[in-house]
Order: sequence, then structure tokens, then C-alpha cells
Amino acid sequence: MIKGKITEVGIEPDYLIHKHLEESTYADNFRLISQELNDLPEPKDVMIAFFLSFPESFKILLHTREFIAKLLGLKTAPEGKKESKIEKLKKFKGNIGDSIAIFEVLEKNNKELLTGQRDTHLDFKLSFIVYKNDDKTYIELVTTVIINNNLGRVYFGIVKPFHKFYLKRILKKMELNLINKTW
Repeated sequence: MIKGKITEVGIEPDYLIHKHLEESTYADNFRLISQELNDLPEPKDVMIAFFLSFPESFKILLHTREFIAKLLGLKTAPEGKKESKIEKLKKFKGNIGDSIAIFEVLEKNNKELLTGQRDTHLDFKLSFIVYKNDDKTYIELVTTVIINNNLGRVYFGIVKPFHKFYLKRILKKMELNLINKTW
């Protein structure tokens, strides 16, 4: 049974994403503390686990978002080659410039992968952070958002409650995916 605890916490000053806080309209950080993860995963594996942990209802929302975004002329995930999602994820190396969907790796170090995307309506960043302290593994998902215009304000007003709701559930499932890593 997975027992990891998830809490909303502050953003540490030594995180790569921290330097983007001042300009941000919104920021949050959800932390999972796991005693079940024996080996410390790499930040790239945390990002892969993130994409493997979407609940079905969240996938439906993402497909709806992509459809509406295309209609509004906003950025959408690239179509790419016809290969399975898991094959694409297995090829992901987590280097600067690599991406999964619209999450491009902007910066990285041994405990953090900073990803993000700029668009006309809003800019977002999402950091995948992992480290050990005592016998516990800590995984954090830190989000920052910069709203660029009224469309961004409306868009994020709709997305924000879903973001908070699903991020916690995704983080919980990530623990299980990292324990049972198949990539």
C-alpha cells in the first residue's frame, strides 16, 4: 500500500524555478514524501512518471483543451510521429531543449528539471524536483504562471481549480509508477 503524504509547501530559494517567482502571477508547490521509493529517481524519470500518471478524466480534459486551443490559435502539443506514448517517453533523455508535449526542458541540475512554455495568453513553468532526506524520498511539482492578457486571465481562472485538484492525484500515482518503473 502506498502511503506517501502530499502537502502544499513553499518554494525553496535554491530551486531553479525560484528565480521566476517574482515575475509570476501564480505559483504553487506540491510535495510528496515517500518511504516506499528506495532508489532516488532521476528528475527525468519523475517527469516521465508525471505523464504516465494522468487519470482518464484528466486525459479527456486535456483533449478538450487541445481542441479549444487550436480554435483560439494557442499553442498545442506537437503531433509528431505515429509511435506509442510509452515509446516516446522511453526516448526522453531530459536534456535542455528536449520536450514532452508542450513541456520543454529549459534548465536542469541533479535534482530538478525545469520545463515550460511561452504563449500569447500565458507562460507557465513546471519543475520536477526529487531528493532524499534521511530515509525518505521527496518529489515536488512546482508550477509558476505568468498571465499575459485577458484571455490568459479567463483561461487560468477556468484551469486553476482543475490544476490543484489533479496535480495532487497525479503526484500520488507518480509514486506508484516510480516504484514499478517500466521504462
